Amino acid sequence: MQERGQRGYQVRFGWGAAGAARIAADAHLLVWVDVLPATATATAPCPGPDGTRAPLTLLPDGPEVVLGHLGNVTAVAERVLRLQADRGDRCVVAVVAAGHLDEPVGGGTADDAGEFPDVPAVPEFAVEDLLAAGAVVDALVTSGVDHTSPEAAAACAAWTGLRQAATHLVTASESAGALDVDRVHAALAVGPELVTLRPSTERA
Repeated sequence: MQERGQRGYQVRFGWGAAGAARIAADAHLLVWVDVLPATATATAPCPGPDGTRAPLTLLPDGPEVVLGHLGNVTAVAERVLRLQADRGDRCVVAVVAAGHLDEPVGGGTADDAGEFPDVPAVPEFAVEDLLAAGAVVDALVTSGVDHTSPEAAAACAAWTGLRQAATHLVTASESAGALDVDRVHAALAVGPELVTLRPSTERA
């Protein structure tokens, strides 16, 4: 029986730190997709813009980790193409949707101390992160990086089918409802720059 992990595909898709651990162990780039900022109850370190959280200590060693959102999908695709040119070979990309956590990753005392647990929390579905992850996959496909897993293809189809309504869907989502409207609009207005959350830890 083949192990889960989408190992046969160049572009993969998963949810949260647990999904990243499953699909990104041999990846060259991990795109952590987190569209909306954390709620006021989330107190862990925020390495991304406007409260975006990435549990870096729970993500697999090796791949470069970048932040993905609806505004920078072209920059993500360009980064993948540069990595492929540098490698002289294909670049395996793990697109990971952060999802929604009712409690901060780690929760309680561990989270207050800026620590994360050994066991990743499983996130709930978040429409904004699904759409943005699909947008990342779509940008990769458009750039010619199109050997996608069924999971990545499904996320891409969600984006291409709903892109005209994406802003409405995000602003009307459960996640947005828990935030001040100005914070939601600010998150959707984040520019096209690519933010590197962690450089590659691959050994030469």
